[in-house]
Amino acid sequence: MDNSAESPHRVDNLPIHWGPKPGLVTLCGVVALAAAGGAAWFGTTGDPAGALLLGVVTVFFAATTVHCALVRPRLTTDASGITVRTLSGRLQAPWRRVQYRVVTTRRLGRNVDTLELDIADEQPGAEPEFVVLGELELGADPNDVLERLWRAE
Repeated sequence: MDNSAESPHRVDNLPIHWGPKPGLVTLCGVVALAAAGGAAWFGTTGDPAGALLLGVVTVFFAATTVHCALVRPRLTTDASGITVRTLSGRLQAPWRRVQYRVVTTRRLGRNVDTLELDIADEQPGAEPEFVVLGELELGADPNDVLERLWRAE
């Protein structure tokens, strides 16, 4: 979809935010703590393989918790454009520089929808930013987010 027209954008109830659900962030944190406790227990009972495995699980879920907490809200829209939060900062773009679409791919036997954002750079000839957001990152179905973005025009 090419939505780069110079028409004004209006969104009711501005701004609109999408991000990982707070319950998911909390659950990841709880799993990280439980895995850390399990790693400590296995470490003291003489099972280094179990301790190592749970240590890896701890690091994964702790990193996921920190990432999800820091990038909330992941996507924000308002009258001026969009903002995508990343660990390295924010990517802001006016509506005229943003193209978006939902792409469906088949993974592990099921269809997975992702919202793809192409954000053109202000400099001519520069590479555009490409952002892919799934349902976990948005906290909502990408098709619902796309519909909301369309209504923003």
